[in-house]
Amino acid sequence: MLADAIPVISALIALAGLSIAWRQSRESALRRADVLAWSNDVIRELQSLLLICVLGGDELEAATRKAKLTEILFNTSVLVERGRLFFRNEVRNDQHGQTKELAYRGYRPAILDQIVVAHQIARQWERASETERASMILLAEDCAKKFVSLAQQEVGRSKTASAVTKKGGDGRQLEDLLKDFNSARLEEKSSFARAHIEAAARQEGSAVATAQE
Repeated sequence: MLADAIPVISALIALAGLSIAWRQSRESALRRADVLAWSNDVIRELQSLLLICVLGGDELEAATRKAKLTEILFNTSVLVERGRLFFRNEVRNDQHGQTKELAYRGYRPAILDQIVVAHQIARQWERASETERASMILLAEDCAKKFVSLAQQEVGRSKTASAVTKKGGDGRQLEDLLKDFNSARLEEKSSFARAHIEAAARQEGSAVATAQE
């Protein structure tokens, strides 16, 4: 019976090998690793822009804000052009942009639109009115979320390695967690806090012993 099963086992192993090779070839053709690296760079810029827009003058110095906006301005411009290597414009029958260079004809993909809007916000933030800034904050948040949603469909995993990490959380915010925090836990302190207290006590004891010598 074992001899009869060997051809079947060999065929299954060969089939598995072909499947793995096909998946690797497909991953390479779609350049998913490159798109993932690019997406991570974009997320950094979009999230940084959102934080700059949200943080007030008391939380972020003007010089720091201007420097970061300038950095985002340059980086988002480059990221849009890098993105064109992965996502081509959609050419429709209305001849939109047909006089432009080949890569710029038609309509820009939605995933790149989010970076363009972020670039424009970074460029106009300093001279925008309070009313315009209020709208820009919402737009910056929309761009960050839309980009992540689109990028997730492009390079995100459909499955997790563990069923545990797949389970949804409770979505609780910091305010709720602080309300329910156990006083006994506060008295217990974190392991880091305990280690800090013990180190300080040892240092103080060492200083007293030295003084007594």
